[in-house]
Amino acid sequence: MAVAMTANAAPDTVLVQSGAVTITEADLHAELQRAPEQAREGALRNKQTMQMILRNLLARRLLSNEARAAGLADASPLREQLRLAEERVLSDAQMQKFSAAEPPTDAELEAYAKTTYVAQPERFAVPAQTHARHILIEGDSEASKAEAQKLLAQIRGGASFEELAKAHSQDKGSAVRGGDLGTFPEGKMVPEFDAALKELKNPGDISEPVKTKYGWHLIELVERTAAHQRSFDEVKNQLMQDGRVDVMNRHRKQMVDGLLSGLQVRQDAVDAFVAREKP
Repeated sequence: MAVAMTANAAPDTVLVQSGAVTITEADLHAELQRAPEQAREGALRNKQTMQMILRNLLARRLLSNEARAAGLADASPLREQLRLAEERVLSDAQMQKFSAAEPPTDAELEAYAKTTYVAQPERFAVPAQTHARHILIEGDSEASKAEAQKLLAQIRGGASFEELAKAHSQDKGSAVRGGDLGTFPEGKMVPEFDAALKELKNPGDISEPVKTKYGWHLIELVERTAAHQRSFDEVKNQLMQDGRVDVMNRHRKQMVDGLLSGLQVRQDAVDAFVAREKP
């Protein structure tokens, strides 16, 4: 989005020069408006980038001055290229003016949101999720299994799963959280772990010791959420925001189509041009 210079700007202030040739605040502002907003913000935060932009602006101006002195601005085809460049700048400015005067309405954005929600249901599908804890005893020996069984007996006797995980689990990443593995979709864990977890039906259920390549696990089911579709109300605001560009582009197309309502193509002349120009 183009941004006007602020009231405190001094557009004639010289920022860099070589002899009598200068680059001013107004020049730099105009150059920055050509960049996407994110790139522009990044440049403003980076001193080296700003120096590079100023250096390039000055080099471009010095070269263009030499070109004008050599008469290149009046020579074909540069004369036509300059005219087309001016038309591009002016047409872009007029398009921005139109966009500001014809912003999308709430009704248009809501219509876009509803259409997108119906047409792209896969975007709003939430897979089944499982929240679980575990205690890991490393190794595949009978001693490791026996240690896991001992901890399981303590849990069934009333000991806290979380406290035992903190004290005994050899998965250090989850141990500090009481064995909490967070929420994850089916298939994220190794197959043996996944299969044992599926057998747990109710929150609080705890598995028998389960052997994987990592060792022996005790697994506690914390919560299971079925696969579902996010409701339209949940995603409506985000879809309306996403739709601004789409709706604005349709406005622009309608405006351009109106301008081109009298379009006439002389195909014979186009074909003759192509025949002359193509290799």
